[in-house]
Amino acid sequence: MDLFRQAILRQGPPQEFALLTVQEAIKPQKQTKLVQDENQLLENILRSLLQELVAAAVQSGQKVMKYGVSIVDGESSQGQIPRLLDIVLYLCEKEHVEGGMIFQLLEDLTEMSTMRNCEDVFGYIESKQDILGKPELFARGKLVMLRTCNQLLRRLSKANDVVFCGRIIMFLAHFFPLSERSAVNIKGVFNTSNETKYETEVPEGISIDFNFYRTLWSLQEYFCNPPSLINAPGKWHKFTSSLTLVLNTFEAQPLSDEEGNAHNLEDDAATFNIKYLTSSKLMGLELKDPSFRRHVLVQCLILFDYLKAPGKSEKELPSEAMKEEIKTSEERAKKLLEMTPPKGIDFLRSIEHILERERNWVWWKRDGCPPFEKQPVEKKLVQDGTKKRRTRWSLGNKELSQLWKWADQYSGALTDAERVATPAITKYWKPLAEDMDESAGIEAEYHHKNNRVYCWKGLRFSARQDLEGFSRFTEHGIEGVVPLELLPNEVRAKYQAKPSERTKRTKKEDTKNSAQQAEENQIATPPSEMDNEVGRADPEASAAPMDTDAGIATVNICQEETPTPEDNLKQSSDTDVAQEAGQIEADTEAETGMIDGETDAEDLDTAG
Repeated sequence: MDLFRQAILRQGPPQEFALLTVQEAIKPQKQTKLVQDENQLLENILRSLLQELVAAAVQSGQKVMKYGVSIVDGESSQGQIPRLLDIVLYLCEKEHVEGGMIFQLLEDLTEMSTMRNCEDVFGYIESKQDILGKPELFARGKLVMLRTCNQLLRRLSKANDVVFCGRIIMFLAHFFPLSERSAVNIKGVFNTSNETKYETEVPEGISIDFNFYRTLWSLQEYFCNPPSLINAPGKWHKFTSSLTLVLNTFEAQPLSDEEGNAHNLEDDAATFNIKYLTSSKLMGLELKDPSFRRHVLVQCLILFDYLKAPGKSEKELPSEAMKEEIKTSEERAKKLLEMTPPKGIDFLRSIEHILERERNWVWWKRDGCPPFEKQPVEKKLVQDGTKKRRTRWSLGNKELSQLWKWADQYSGALTDAERVATPAITKYWKPLAEDMDESAGIEAEYHHKNNRVYCWKGLRFSARQDLEGFSRFTEHGIEGVVPLELLPNEVRAKYQAKPSERTKRTKKEDTKNSAQQAEENQIATPPSEMDNEVGRADPEASAAPMDTDAGIATVNICQEETPTPEDNLKQSSDTDVAQEAGQIEADTEAETGMIDGETDAEDLDTAG
């Protein structure tokens, strides 16, 4: 022990004398590494020396980490205890002694120190975090370090030592890897011991609504234990009614920008407390405090996010009625956060981002906390003549096999009505319509019409929902299928059919249909009946005055033989020429004559 007392007073870096001191004190079997019994002997010596130094510091009234003659090491100076810890840390890092020895000394030091001295000790731990986190030391001392930090958290006051507690939690988050299960709340257990006490009887001489005061603070019972609201309709109804009252009050008493700027939130952060005071006399001031309102509204969003969280069994999921109420209340809470000055919109975006990250952690825990770290793959040289056996999967590859397994475990996801939905054509073709707008300035190589899968899907949708637009594909291509209401006026005119063309097309179809009908009638009528009809039609034609064109048309239909396809084609072409020359009215009269002539012939046949 005397050798180590002299060693901590020596100047210079520990690597110059640390190993030599151990060899002189222990005389190990191996020159550079101690065996188990030698490690235990050295640990007892160091723990006894540390206890003596702490006792001497307490008697002298000095801080533990500043006790003793200052040892100057370069430009820095330190006390005897930090010097002793540096020597042991060097020996552990170089694996001269057992790696967990430094963690054991730090645990003893925190247990022997007051809370004021523990803050300095923890500062030393934070400064050596990189060395303590090395794999050769972390594997030996992670549980001891976790136990040390948890003991410090138990000793600290959650109301008065908030900053120190936060430092310890942040250290643990950086010290342990993300996949470390010891720091994860796998079951999602809530701290139900965090009770909020408030007044239940109306005090004298207050000018506030005591019913609102009691309703506001009663919400903390549900915030500290959200699982109690599931499968408890009575509690849920009481919670929603209380929350509605609180939200109505916040909406009825909005905060102005002057009131929001009057409270400097940065100054509040310096004197932050984990819980608010619940005195009824402070209710009026707390309602005007934007920080107080934000705390209550953020608690609401956290509760709603938990109730909607994935990975729960069907019994733990909220009912459909609860989902609707959650959605309504969540929208109101977000709107109030936007209205709460200062910078309400920015604050809401930050909260939404935090909640989204929290949902990712929930999924990670539901999957069993798989490790984030991926070890480097070592390329192994395959010997000549040997083949590496591939892993066989039930469905051909790893991804499909995992998807099939996931579908068996969560069959409800495949029957979700919102899983497969056919989009409306106006929504589907909107990106292509934006590409066709020249004012958008989108280059041709980035147009959606170059995507074959996109065009193929769009044609299928249009064939089911918009046959008129689908028919424009043959004339204008894929851009002609886009609904006209999505296109700008200058582009829309290009794909709209002209009125004259529509009239011409309709007239052609009517003429072809009438010719085909006449051909079918001639084929179906026997020759004897045709002769009789001709004989009866001649007197009627001579007796009834008709226009020349109409008479010719009637005689042609009644007396000529069955028209051939070439005659029909000539008739169709003649009709087109007549329409283009402006003789639409004459053709109309001719058709009228045809109808009259046929009607008279039928009347004669009936009379006969």
